[in-house]
Amino acid sequence: MSEEPHPVIRLALVDDQTMFREGLRALIEQEPDVEVVGQATSVQALEDMDVEPDVIVTGLAFPDAARDQVIELRTRFRDAAILALTALDDLPTIQQVLAAGADGYVLKSAATTDLFAGIRAVAQGGLYLQPSIGIAFASRPPELASASAAGGLTPKETVVLRLLALGHTNAEIAALTGSSLRTIETHRAHIHQKLDRHTRAQLVRFALEVGLLRLDEEDTTAHPPASTTEAESDSVSR
Repeated sequence: MSEEPHPVIRLALVDDQTMFREGLRALIEQEPDVEVVGQATSVQALEDMDVEPDVIVTGLAFPDAARDQVIELRTRFRDAAILALTALDDLPTIQQVLAAGADGYVLKSAATTDLFAGIRAVAQGGLYLQPSIGIAFASRPPELASASAAGGLTPKETVVLRLLALGHTNAEIAALTGSSLRTIETHRAHIHQKLDRHTRAQLVRFALEVGLLRLDEEDTTAHPPASTTEAESDSVSR
């Protein structure tokens, strides 16, 4: 029995540099599961083309305008995933862009494998950061107090939020914090209600926005010691 083919990702490009955009299109169209359905110099120009992409790869030329461009894309193309492809590599801009609604962030200096990984990840509803960006974020310790204040969360809910954003299941979080599964489910319900964010991508964006998330933590918490307690998880940033 032959396997069913993967659905083709309908992709649009937004960048004000025509030569770069054309070269990117030629590169992307070599991938059998990606089809470029439109390319434009601006968000307005793309909207005028009347296309319905699954993913929009957008350039970001200036830090001051990056957040506004992502918000404009998110407003006009509500069903599309947004992947930023830019030379802007400062962490504040990256945080602002992700908080504004981008689903992924890749630098123009990255390998093509990072770009294709990002396209496929966001097309499937995930959040993607180029690995080197993840390492940069990892050097910034999470601040539980500020995150709690920003979202109106309790300290325990903030710990649960951080682990949810890292991709852990309710059962894994229960094991990590020494709590019951029912307690974690209650915390999770409160988090969704207080933040009005209901998907992992939304929780990740909030965690990045408030400086809570450490993207290297998934490796260090994958196999927690059996003695880990909820009190320890509240006070220890790993």
